[in-house]
Amino acid sequence: MANHAAQCLYTKLQLINNILPSSELKLSLTYLLTTIFFTVSILVNGQTNEGKALRGNRRNLIVKTRISLSPVIGIYSPNKNIASGTRQKMAFCFSIKEEITLSKRHRDFLWIGAEYMFHGVNFKSYYFYADSLQLYTPDRKRFTYDITMHEIDFPIQLKHSFTNETNSLSSLYIYGGYCYRWLLASRLTVSENGNEMINQSEKLVFKNPAFNSSNSSFLNLGIGFQKNNVKKKRAVFAELQFKYALSPLQFSESFTPSSMYFNGHFIYITIGFKI
Repeated sequence: MANHAAQCLYTKLQLINNILPSSELKLSLTYLLTTIFFTVSILVNGQTNEGKALRGNRRNLIVKTRISLSPVIGIYSPNKNIASGTRQKMAFCFSIKEEITLSKRHRDFLWIGAEYMFHGVNFKSYYFYADSLQLYTPDRKRFTYDITMHEIDFPIQLKHSFTNETNSLSSLYIYGGYCYRWLLASRLTVSENGNEMINQSEKLVFKNPAFNSSNSSFLNLGIGFQKNNVKKKRAVFAELQFKYALSPLQFSESFTPSSMYFNGHFIYITIGFKI
């Protein structure tokens, strides 16, 4: 059954370019389905003896899987000297985490997993034509920069529940930790009064990178409420989370002003289930 699910996801991934009209939506769903495909592939390997042992741990509430979807609110702050009128674009996050019990009272847990986030921002800034003077006058800050981004994040978080989750119908919890960011791809368009001038893939880099220019980090803190099915050892949950970015993103082209960078922090409103 798991093999059949993995094959179906792979088939959907191959057909996506023939179904979706928007290239931006194609790329977003491609990354999302890739994340799900590899997760299902890992579950397929659970047919080994180690997989059987892991499933036994799941029945004993040692390891559980959390799957969630979040609309995301982006709080962006570009360089105020060269940009203004910042607005966020549509953003969401799909997350799969393993929850490992750390205490016999079932109140303390470790989360590890992977998250795919799609987000974007637009703002007004300057555009310089080839061989033109770079004059930073207010009337020239009239060009709309529109940026969309795809990234995979790897959270390592600690959760503390205020009740024993094995015998409570509901539980309130807090969590926080570290998240490693991996920027996959981004796209830039520049327009003036609706007339598109630039539409291209853009190499965004982190101003303060970790390991390489495509990697950086989040620090995060959140609160959640969980409704437990004590008999079936499952749950549904809702969360509110804040992610603080440790580095701005920046890019440079011949037509952009110098010091073109922006930072983005995020608020997640999450719903999901635990199995």
